[in-house]
Amino acid sequence: MSTAQIVAQAVGVMGIALLLASTLMRSRARLLALDAAGSLVMGIHWALLGGTAAVAISAVVVVMDLAGTDPRSARGRAIIWFSIPVTAILIFIFWSGVMDVFAALGMLGIAASRLSYGQVRLRALAMAACVPWIVYGTILMSIPQVVFSVLYLVGMGVSILRIRSGRWQPRTRAADRGILRADGS
Repeated sequence: MSTAQIVAQAVGVMGIALLLASTLMRSRARLLALDAAGSLVMGIHWALLGGTAAVAISAVVVVMDLAGTDPRSARGRAIIWFSIPVTAILIFIFWSGVMDVFAALGMLGIAASRLSYGQVRLRALAMAACVPWIVYGTILMSIPQVVFSVLYLVGMGVSILRIRSGRWQPRTRAADRGILRADGS
């Protein structure tokens, strides 16, 4: 492994640390803030590996996260829906091979998770988005991406089980007021 590849993998590990920390956040705002930071670092990782589609997608995710894409607001839903054609255009512009289809599918999963209202649905759709990212990371030989996607998938799964069992409740404004259970039902 060359020095450049080692640096790329190290940057990816830093991005992973931030993204994994996001799975532990009890509020959507904190989850999205850490996700934005992790996505920014992962964009650098992908740039170092030559994954142009993933760089573009990382930028879209950062913008979505910083915009606070709350699916309960019309503005938030519009930003999320707008991210889908933007991603398609970016994939077309930065096309580097069939592997980019997997990056696009991963982004579609990210957008679907952002459109979800409940914490459980958000996490389940985020889990589904991990599968194409595992394939993409394997093709580009991104050890951190593959490891992260597996750990993220497990982390989100564990948080769903904890929410469902009542042992852990993510914090939401509505749940704080006792109006709505954290899973959105």
